[in-house]
Amino acid sequence: MYAKTTTIRPTTILSQRNTTETFPNVYKQIPPSIVPRTTVPRKTKVEQLPTSMERKSVSKNKHNKEFDFIEEQISTLTSLNETEKLILPHINHTNKIFSDEKISTTQNTSKSTPYTPGLCGLINIGNTCYMNSALQCLSNIPELTQWALDQKKSSSMENKDIIHIYTSLIQLMWSGENATINPRDIKEIVSRSAPIFIDYVQKDSHEFMNSLLNALERTNSISIITNLFHIYTQSQVTCTTCNFIDITNEITTFLPLSLPRKTLYNKEILLENLINDFCLENNLNGLYYCHSCKQYTQAKQKTNICLPLPHVLVIQLKRFSFDNTFQKIDTFVRYKFQHKNLISNNDIYQLCAVSSHIGSLASGHYTTLAINKLMKQWYEFNDHHIKKINEDFVVTNNAYILVYLKLEESNTSIS
Repeated sequence: MYAKTTTIRPTTILSQRNTTETFPNVYKQIPPSIVPRTTVPRKTKVEQLPTSMERKSVSKNKHNKEFDFIEEQISTLTSLNETEKLILPHINHTNKIFSDEKISTTQNTSKSTPYTPGLCGLINIGNTCYMNSALQCLSNIPELTQWALDQKKSSSMENKDIIHIYTSLIQLMWSGENATINPRDIKEIVSRSAPIFIDYVQKDSHEFMNSLLNALERTNSISIITNLFHIYTQSQVTCTTCNFIDITNEITTFLPLSLPRKTLYNKEILLENLINDFCLENNLNGLYYCHSCKQYTQAKQKTNICLPLPHVLVIQLKRFSFDNTFQKIDTFVRYKFQHKNLISNNDIYQLCAVSSHIGSLASGHYTTLAINKLMKQWYEFNDHHIKKINEDFVVTNNAYILVYLKLEESNTSIS
């Protein structure tokens, strides 16, 4: 998985064990320390592209029995919170599916909205369940979706960049007019910046999500990605010979957590414990070139998370070793719907989406479990199939990506 990383060398090099560097306010160090991540690129064989499937439109006036989620009509919406009050009026403005009058929270809109906004399936166009899972996770992040709904529609079919294509996809998914959508355009444009996705072989949902976010930010340096997803970290490498400390500041869009392999005495592990383990200082593998000693020595490394904390915390549970064994670490990670003090002493994060993987690295299938803000209900998104699920099924040993939203202390729930 490839994380967007910006490296910033500190202006003052630390040469003493107890020396500290004055850090700008944006990089106020907070406990705990975090162990550096490791990313290993994997090789993917690029094959000839098959013929793409033709688009199929779904009439909003015709009931399709194939989808078991259509009975969830928008008329059941009641008691909208502040975020929902932002989303519904915008759907009215963007897609012209409601009247120009102010929408009442008790108004029956089933005639103009045959499908619930956001409950829109994505067609699998050939081993693209990984992409569909990533897109459904992002679609159910309220602030990101609100930004997409606020974007103007382009009348021209030419010279559309990734921002236009992604926001158009989200607008269709939240219009309430579609049961399913063909996401071919978003796959094609992400493949331009990340050629690994050009073929139709099974890929990684987190890798696609990260590539999409990076491409969105590169296109227009849009602040929405920075404001929501950026995680600021500080990596410290300490020479064990002279105690010289080398500091590197980094920016990433996800927090990767290594998993222990399941044993007879360790059938599950808490998410908090994974982060605590991630915080420990570890010995570097191999030799490190010390700029103070001017020689290769042994060294230790750790990473600290810095302020500000991300509004959207994307956690990757590293279940794949990529060691040519195609083995998957299926250790059960016990995570909560709401975590307090997860990565600092005063944060509150609430779960909004989970990308799940069933099977092995060589052959598997991705789905998404996410809460729809308008319906206040959890659903399973399985390509073009969507079904309501009980909260008991959200915490699963198949969890691969966890998407958490940062809450203010005055808020206790997003549902």
